[in-house]
Amino acid sequence: MPTVIDWNPTVDPSEFVESTRQTLAAGAVAVLPGDNGYLAAWKAGVAVNLAASALLAWGPEDVTARGGIVSRIAQRLMLRAWPAPLVLELPSPATSTNWQRFRCPDHPLFDLVIPAIAELGPVCVADTQCPQAQAATDVLGAEVGLIVNAGERPVGNAATVIRVDDHSWQLVHPGAFNVAEIQRLAARIILFICTGNTCRSPLAEALAKKLLAEQLHCHVDDLPARGFWILSAGVAAWEGSPASEESIAAAEELGADLRGHTSRPVSAQLLMAADDVIVMTHSHLHALARRYPNIGPAPRLLCGDTDLDDPVGADRAVYRHCAQTILRHLERLLPEWVESS
Repeated sequence: MPTVIDWNPTVDPSEFVESTRQTLAAGAVAVLPGDNGYLAAWKAGVAVNLAASALLAWGPEDVTARGGIVSRIAQRLMLRAWPAPLVLELPSPATSTNWQRFRCPDHPLFDLVIPAIAELGPVCVADTQCPQAQAATDVLGAEVGLIVNAGERPVGNAATVIRVDDHSWQLVHPGAFNVAEIQRLAARIILFICTGNTCRSPLAEALAKKLLAEQLHCHVDDLPARGFWILSAGVAAWEGSPASEESIAAAEELGADLRGHTSRPVSAQLLMAADDVIVMTHSHLHALARRYPNIGPAPRLLCGDTDLDDPVGADRAVYRHCAQTILRHLERLLPEWVESS
C-alpha cells in the first residue's frame, strides 16, 4: 500500500519532501498535485504507462544539466513562464529522437521537492488527467509508493507544448497558453528606464516601437508576434501617470503615439524579464546597481557614455530636442536588436 499524506501548505514541508525523495529513489511512483489535476512522478528508466511525459526541471541550468539545448527563446520562456502548464520540447543530442521535453509544474509542492531530488538524476512527470489522487493511482498501472492528497484538483488546464529551436518556436499541442501569450513570453524585451517614466523613457519606448515596426513592415501592435516587446519604467515613478503633454506632442511630431501611456515603477521582476535595459543617465545606472544588484542584464546608457538630461518643466523646444536625440540613438541601436533576435 502506498503512503498517503494530506497536503497542507501551512505545516512543516519536510515530510512531503523526504517522502517524495525516498519514493523516487526506490524506483516507485509518486502521485502529486499538479496544475492539471494530479500528475505522476518517477525516476527516469522506470516503466510507467503514461503518454506525454517530460523531464522535471526548474530552469535553464537544470535543463542544460539534463541534456537539453537552451536557446535564447527557450530561456525566456523558462524564466518568464515557469512554473506553469507549459512543456518545452528542446533539442537534445542524447536522445534517439534528438528532442526532449521539459516541464516545471505550477504547484507549491514542486518549489520544495525539485531541489531535494536533484541528486537522483532525471525525474519524469506526466499528467494523469484525474482530479482525485486515488483515481490517478488507479489508472497508473505502476507501483505507486506515495500519494500526496490535496483534495479535488481542477482538470482541463492542459499544458501547452512548444517546440523551440535556435531561432524560432512552434506550437505542438494547444493548452493553457494561447499563441498570443507565447509570442509575448518569447519576445525580446527591451526596457527603457528614466526617473518618473513620463518623459524620456516613454519617448524612447514609443519611438523604438515606431522604428521597429517600420523596419519589420508591421503594425506596432504586431511587434510581439515579430519578436519584440518594448516597455518602459522609472526608478522613482508612480503607478498609472500619463506621459507629459510635451512628450506626447514631441512623439506625435516624429510619428509615434504616447497617448495611451501609463507610468510604472521599475521592479526586480521587470529587470529579470528584460533582455536589454537602457537608461538615460549615470544616476539611473547607480540607482539600479544599488537597489537591484546583479538582477537582469547589465544596463547601459542610451546615449553611449553621456547623460540625456530630463526635459521636465522645460518648453516644447527642449522636448523636441530630447525626442530627436532619443531617435538618433535608437537608430544606432536598431540594427543590433534586429540582427541578434
